[in-house]
Amino acid sequence: MPDANTSSRPVPEIPLAGRKIRLLIDTDAGCEIDDQYAIALAVLSPERFDIEGFVSVQWGSPDTLDRTVREIETVLEKAGMAGKYPVRRGSDPIQYIDFPEESEGVDFIIERAMAGDAENPLFVVGLGAATNIACAYMKEPQIADRVIVVWHGRSRWPVSCFNANAWMDIKAVRNIYKSDLPLVLFDTGTYIRWPIEVSEEKIRPHGPLGEYLHGIRASAPHFRSPTKGFFDLGDVAFLVDPSLAEWEITAAPSVRPADNSYDFSRTHGSMMRVYHVSRDGTFELLHRALARAFPASDQG
Repeated sequence: MPDANTSSRPVPEIPLAGRKIRLLIDTDAGCEIDDQYAIALAVLSPERFDIEGFVSVQWGSPDTLDRTVREIETVLEKAGMAGKYPVRRGSDPIQYIDFPEESEGVDFIIERAMAGDAENPLFVVGLGAATNIACAYMKEPQIADRVIVVWHGRSRWPVSCFNANAWMDIKAVRNIYKSDLPLVLFDTGTYIRWPIEVSEEKIRPHGPLGEYLHGIRASAPHFRSPTKGFFDLGDVAFLVDPSLAEWEITAAPSVRPADNSYDFSRTHGSMMRVYHVSRDGTFELLHRALARAFPASDQG
């Protein structure tokens, strides 16, 4: 598809805390453990989010889309919300730069986006590869007027788009940067971490969900490490309470296909770049949400 006219690309506006947000989470839960924590915070924040559903994102091999669907459903079941929200299977990686891959997840993003408008946009939070978001946009460019995309794309700013989410589908990344989608680049979160002893004290006591989150933390040496990051949790924390974050408005660069480097000689309007989110504030949001939903004193 031809490049969009991005001269009037809108800069995203994040509503102040207290105002409801329509939310769809596009996630590769199961690839790591941070998405499960992000999903938990989202579903336990009904004062902030009207959650419209979840879409699974591929993370390499062909079976990952179905594995992610199962992981999303497991987190919802542990939260006592089995069957409460639609969970849809996303697309395989984009093969040809100008042609979207089909899936029920892509159609679901389009459906939910078109159900709103510019005054009540759908926030699509991408916690993995940008495959489904890019395919939805290519298939129906009109969603650009009805969505705000928050994509977790930690980078070597302003040098290169250097992260696993980009490597999983660089064609998708190139498409969302050059589109007219209102875009928030979530470009931080490596330092969102806490010792497993804190997880034992603050996460595990809070119901089946806390037990599950702590259990996956304890399931492997890498996950138990005190340096284990919970990167994607920051995206949701930022939306729950924007005062926890710092950001800038910057030009949206092109992404060179050869090496994923940014090209600021060819820009596509403006975007928001979140470059900091409070580690302590993020953790406290999750802890308080778990404690509200599953008071420790209620545990057997």
